[in-house]
Amino acid sequence: MQFTLNGLSALHILRTLRSRANSKQINRRCQFIEPNSSPAKRWTTKALRGQLEPYGSVAEFSEKQPLHVLTSDKKSRLQVRGTNNTFRLGSYPNKAFIQLENGLAISGPELMFIELARVMDPAIHLLLGMELCGRFSRSADDPRNGTITYDIEPVTNVNRLRAFATEASWIRGTKQALETIERIVENAWSPMEAILAALIVTPVYNLGYGLDPIVLNPRKQLSERMSRSSSVDSRVPDIMFEKTNIGINYDGDDHFRLHDIATAAVYADRHPGDSAAIRQLDDTLRETRRRIVDDKHRDRDLMSMGLTVFPVTREDLEEPGGCDRLMSQVIEVMESTADRDLSLQKQMLLHPSIAKARQDFIWSIMPGNKSLNARKRLEAITAASPSVNDFSITYEVDELGRQSISISEL
Repeated sequence: MQFTLNGLSALHILRTLRSRANSKQINRRCQFIEPNSSPAKRWTTKALRGQLEPYGSVAEFSEKQPLHVLTSDKKSRLQVRGTNNTFRLGSYPNKAFIQLENGLAISGPELMFIELARVMDPAIHLLLGMELCGRFSRSADDPRNGTITYDIEPVTNVNRLRAFATEASWIRGTKQALETIERIVENAWSPMEAILAALIVTPVYNLGYGLDPIVLNPRKQLSERMSRSSSVDSRVPDIMFEKTNIGINYDGDDHFRLHDIATAAVYADRHPGDSAAIRQLDDTLRETRRRIVDDKHRDRDLMSMGLTVFPVTREDLEEPGGCDRLMSQVIEVMESTADRDLSLQKQMLLHPSIAKARQDFIWSIMPGNKSLNARKRLEAITAASPSVNDFSITYEVDELGRQSISISEL
């Protein structure tokens, strides 16, 4: 049997392949494969699941989590419970699909990005774009909270996404996809970097900070003289604001391995006199100290290059108003050193109702238990003209290109 999966099913398989670092299979492009049940007489759930088994839990499709199948002929639709058929006529750009084994294909990342534009919330769609153009992959089974795969190759880039969407303008979702593509920042190394980048580039009238353009993980070379006093010849800040010397570094959830220290200490306490346990605790403490020293050296190297790089933790994003406080400091330094008028951003930061909604926006795109309730509170917000409970925002640009926002209490 042969068929092509699209949309969320294609994304599930792509994430599964990326988690296995299977770039060879991802790079195998093909044309559209029409569903064909031959040599079987008809489609069956058992046969489909058997064919999909190598690609993870996508084989466990159901009516609640359907299998998304693409067809260009209504007669070829899969008449199987738990399948969702998309009928689409048109000529796809060359190599729009990825060829799998046994006659299977999935939408390539460029086509998939268009297909999901009308399915995903704009902010989640932007994060997907950064994932596809980045060096990490979310879990196929639990994208928000599952295991992350790091240090893998991007599967596309902004230029390819834009060119594909322009050529495939007949596909529904292309307009929304093109709007999102213009905000994608390439080369994210982790989901949290992508989340920070999304918050920074999202316009203020969509509850972001509107501080683009930025670049992710740029390598900053130390001068020959400075490198002689450092252990390295370059540093890589997580985020830099273009045309400024201002950046951000995100320190991960357990950057200094505090959990490992606690675990080793408890084990050593429960096994007094165990030399291996004591040695493990000493090694863990030594590794933590090494990481702290490395961070201090990194900060010193960045300062020696004239860069102001703000450290950011997960707590800055999770605590109410924490990210606003961080960005207020960034804005102050940026206005004083980069000659930028950020009065618009400062106005949005000072409005309590907007600040409350923005915190919900931050929680809504982060992992953790707060996201679901935050998304519910944001249901009243629309992308074009946000409004939340007690205020509405009107965004305007005059003939000279000057931006203005008016905030009306409801």
